[in-house]
Amino acid sequence: MSRFILAVIAGVGGRFWRAQYGNVAMIWAIMAAALVSLVGLTVDFTRAQTVRAQMQNAVDGAALVAERSSGLSEETQTARARAYFDEAFGQQPISGELDFQVTELEDGGHRVSASAEFDHGMSLVTRFFGSSGVWNIGVVAEAQASASPPIEVALVLDNTGSMSNDMQGLRDAAEDLVDYLMGIDGDSVSVALVPFVAQVNVGSNYRTSGWIDTTGVAPLNGELLEDRAIATRPYQGSGSNRNCNFAPATLGTSPYSISYVQSGSGSSTVCTLYNPPTINYLTLFDQLATINSSFGWKGCVEARPHYTVSGVTHDYDIDDTPPNASNPATLFVPYFWMDQAGDRNTSSSSNSYITDSDGLPGSATYISGNASRQFSVWKYRGGRTTTIATTNPDARGPNRGCPTPIVPLTTDKDTVITAVRAMRHWNGGGTNQAEGLAWGWRVLSPTAPFTEGRPYNDPDDPVRKVIVMMTDGENTNVNTGNTETVMGSDYSAFSHLAQWTPASATPTGYRASLPANYNRIRSNGSAIGNSSNMVEYVNWREERVCQKIKDAGIVIYTIQFRDTDSGNRDRLRNCATSAAHFYTASNATQLQAAFTAIGSGIGQLRLTH
Repeated sequence: MSRFILAVIAGVGGRFWRAQYGNVAMIWAIMAAALVSLVGLTVDFTRAQTVRAQMQNAVDGAALVAERSSGLSEETQTARARAYFDEAFGQQPISGELDFQVTELEDGGHRVSASAEFDHGMSLVTRFFGSSGVWNIGVVAEAQASASPPIEVALVLDNTGSMSNDMQGLRDAAEDLVDYLMGIDGDSVSVALVPFVAQVNVGSNYRTSGWIDTTGVAPLNGELLEDRAIATRPYQGSGSNRNCNFAPATLGTSPYSISYVQSGSGSSTVCTLYNPPTINYLTLFDQLATINSSFGWKGCVEARPHYTVSGVTHDYDIDDTPPNASNPATLFVPYFWMDQAGDRNTSSSSNSYITDSDGLPGSATYISGNASRQFSVWKYRGGRTTTIATTNPDARGPNRGCPTPIVPLTTDKDTVITAVRAMRHWNGGGTNQAEGLAWGWRVLSPTAPFTEGRPYNDPDDPVRKVIVMMTDGENTNVNTGNTETVMGSDYSAFSHLAQWTPASATPTGYRASLPANYNRIRSNGSAIGNSSNMVEYVNWREERVCQKIKDAGIVIYTIQFRDTDSGNRDRLRNCATSAAHFYTASNATQLQAAFTAIGSGIGQLRLTH
């Protein structure tokens, strides 16, 4: 443009010096007018270039949007691309109709073109150069997903109660991502969904899979309740014949019969009632299911134990070691939130759903304190009156806080989208990112419990495995302050706080009779003594599982949504494969943008023209 202006000036100047007649002042006036016109033309050209650059940027983005929408109808692709273009282009000085077109290319990819008239409006320039005053601006862009399937993606999404006002935004963003990913290349892209709270629902249909502990042999199955002294009962007989001999009550199936221990003699005879020595949570669920079938096990599980024996550490809680019945510690224990002390309290913060006196046979009375009232297993007999509720967000009962189930890897887009649309927020338990990530890994693994994943590092069947994890808050261990519970916290996949705290701690610990190595211990080797220790423990387990997942060759994207906690930000950023794989979002629009960017990264979406 600058060369053009200099050429015009040189031409006009040359004619001026060769002129043999005319008024010098008049010629200078003409030259001044020309120079002003050229300046105006430069301004107009700069404005036009700015508009064109803005239009090109908008078309570039629209092409990427069209390619991300490749699995949808032509009308939807065009509508989404045009919506993006209009937002990005804004109110630019164009006249007439904008011509906007989206074309699907035969060899893959999408082309988007846009053109419009730009009215530069300088009448002096128009007269000087004989122009109409209107320039046509046109741009084009092409985009193509260059990812090399197969691709396996696990969406690990926070469904905690704090998401109550944002679930629709999460569902929309996740659905768009699924639409794009599963439209990349036919049946070579698989997606799994892992909703998480402080626990994960693997699906009640897996009860007979062989990796759920159905017989009570796993170390943590019922351990908190087993052999607990619950109540006393008056002795029978008189004088030297005083004793505890009477027909025992039963829970319904052997060996769930009440056991009594007689101590002392004569007038000092004491009859103490104990829980059975072996308890299976599924049996308690089955008893409640005789009241209402919806009260049975919903599908949530506890985290497996981690312990060190002979110098070897087993991180079963955060790895994908295949479950094996020959090693009960590798089996998954059904999640069972005990009835809290109290009589069917219906407040949202309570999980008291059975009247305590229903847990005692005959004339027995509870041992002093709420612990014995909470630990009694006989409350779960059939025929009890309960306030169990199964709907979100404030479900009550043994399944409280259990979200919608996992969807294993599948190429069926409708299955995944239906499950995404079914996600709801759930109160109870807090947030456990470590548990969500562990199950995100397990659904991608080729070994049990889920076996849909392709093998790792198979040269004949290479696969890219990806986890996308979104959370709106740091890990928590919820202490409700509810006097009905003596367990120090809500229940979660990592059980109650008091199961791991020593008896001397506050709140009082109720460690079961596990081998010492089975008790959850902090990274520094110290016992968990309070709620902050428990959060520290979960954070440590998250850091460990993130590294294990990356070591397995799986790419991790993380999103910190609305939360501004610096510790959580650092943990999520470090968990991601790189800083470029970590995103923050403070509202639904930014959350959508984060999912869109992640989709482009997974699909290796790029502009080709």
